[in-house]
Amino acid sequence: MGKDTTELNENEVLWGRLFMSAKVVERAREIELSRVNVSLIQAMVLYALKITSEPLTPSKLARILCREPHSMSALIDRMESQGLVEKKHDLDRKNLVRVVVTAKGDEAFQRQRSVNNVTNITNSLTKEEREALGTCVEKLRLSAIELIREMTPTPYD
Repeated sequence: MGKDTTELNENEVLWGRLFMSAKVVERAREIELSRVNVSLIQAMVLYALKITSEPLTPSKLARILCREPHSMSALIDRMESQGLVEKKHDLDRKNLVRVVVTAKGDEAFQRQRSVNNVTNITNSLTKEEREALGTCVEKLRLSAIELIREMTPTPYD
């Protein structure tokens, strides 16, 4: 069997580099977090809850973290049984559930922040490079969201 001589265009090469970089950084963070008994998805949920000024619904969390609603609900249930989060019913709308961080969840959040070699990986970049990277990844995120909207059928299609 001969070597595949398919030429990749510039976008395909860049996509490959971006994807592999993200996967390597993700794996490094998983290893780092395992040392403080926090999973990557738990850290992401706790982070999302901590940076917002108001409690989030499970569906809003699913959108923020790009997860399926049923998967997010199952994760929140597991985190609630571990004492990391609590589901609270909205006082005005009883059928609306909000997710809040518990004291134990706050401890887990602080533990994951205490191991931050991976999150500080951008220290290898200059301030200008970090700013440019931030601009680029936000542009890519918004483009990806638009692609998802285009590729995902709505219930009314």
